[in-house]
Amino acid sequence: MRRHAALLVLAAVAACGPVSSPIPSAISTPATSASAAPSALAPSSSPLPSPNSSPSAIAGAIREVRADLGRLNPGDIGGPADQAVVRADAAFGLRLYHELVKGGGNLIFSPYSISTALSMAYAGARGTSATQLAAALGVGDDPIAWHQGRNDIDAALTRSATYETPDGSTPLAIEPTNALFGQDGFPFEPDYLELLARAYGAGLQALDFATDPEAGRQAINAWVANRTKQRIPELLAAGKVTSSTRFVLVNAIFFKASWAAPFQKKLTKAAPFHRLDGTTVSTPLMHGSIDGNYIRGTDWQAVEVPYLGATMTVVLPDAGRFAAVEKRLDGGILDELAAHPKYRTIHLALPRWSSSTSADLNGMLVRLGIRDVFDAENADLTGIADAGLYISFVVHQANIDVDEAGTEAAAATAVGGDTSGGGPEGEVTVTVDRPFIFLIRDATSGEILFAGRVVDPSSR
Repeated sequence: MRRHAALLVLAAVAACGPVSSPIPSAISTPATSASAAPSALAPSSSPLPSPNSSPSAIAGAIREVRADLGRLNPGDIGGPADQAVVRADAAFGLRLYHELVKGGGNLIFSPYSISTALSMAYAGARGTSATQLAAALGVGDDPIAWHQGRNDIDAALTRSATYETPDGSTPLAIEPTNALFGQDGFPFEPDYLELLARAYGAGLQALDFATDPEAGRQAINAWVANRTKQRIPELLAAGKVTSSTRFVLVNAIFFKASWAAPFQKKLTKAAPFHRLDGTTVSTPLMHGSIDGNYIRGTDWQAVEVPYLGATMTVVLPDAGRFAAVEKRLDGGILDELAAHPKYRTIHLALPRWSSSTSADLNGMLVRLGIRDVFDAENADLTGIADAGLYISFVVHQANIDVDEAGTEAAAATAVGGDTSGGGPEGEVTVTVDRPFIFLIRDATSGEILFAGRVVDPSSR
């Protein structure tokens, strides 16, 4: 299992400590004065290094421009507004799941990462561009509460990262971090920069895309690789950043979790795993007994496997019913599982697996109703800058390693902008020897950090 893990999105870098004001003025009041703009928005006098420079030299060339503002005070993560954001992220993530699985094979992605990145873009959208983003994300009627809720979820994830066992070890690591990479000297709206700093902890990091887009791409990739402990070394492929690029939003979250009851390696045995086409493949099945939630549906069963500070939900369709169950997958299964009493003992056999996914999300997001922001003529991102901006790409990468000790996972989302039923309590045995669906959730907020499916554990 890899040593570290991370989840990454395009959004913003962690800013300073909390402030007393509950909501940034930028969220409620459009910018009317340029005087609030950070003075450091003037072009940099030092050029970027060449693409052949070392990663440290490239990363060091990024000139950070932080708004001198602290984060919002986090609210109670159990409050209705914050839970509305969690539910909206789950619904959006499951809709996107159905788009992603059309490619076949295993899947791993981060609903949290993608939703956070698009929320950063939503903060600067206006008109129908904002309406379409809000409808797809599930923002509701109160954008102020939405941005506050995202701030609170980040705070909850940070609190989760402080989880420690009595012996002083830290079996859970969640390190969210965010950044806005922008064209040096570009006239970003001051209120947009304030919103990112206050609600998302984001500072502007200046790069010169116009003069040297390849060096800018490598600088962002080096930053991402560092934040994900090298799990995602190249988020942005060659040619993705061009001289027309004016901003790239990024959110990164490092994730590593230990099982509450680790599987013993000596009990791991090779066993047949039954693939969708009827063939079998030999795979290592981990064996253990846990206390946790379990529910039996009409043609599926689900088990919640606890980490120390997080959970993995495994949804196992009955033999021959995977496609039917996957087709109707929604938040109802999670609600049923959460409402079901814990079983005393679940005898679980779970594959040891690794998988990774890379996807361009533009077309999928258009099918989910987000259209105008991808159209250079119809996009309205004037809340970011009044400069004919549109979103040119939304890319996502994710990977996961699951073994006897726990789980490590990473995900990254980049948003680039260019100019013009239940059974009785007791004991139950669950053998995951056929295709299954999984979701990894933060215990504090309930946010779905990762989701995916395994149809062949022998394939990455």
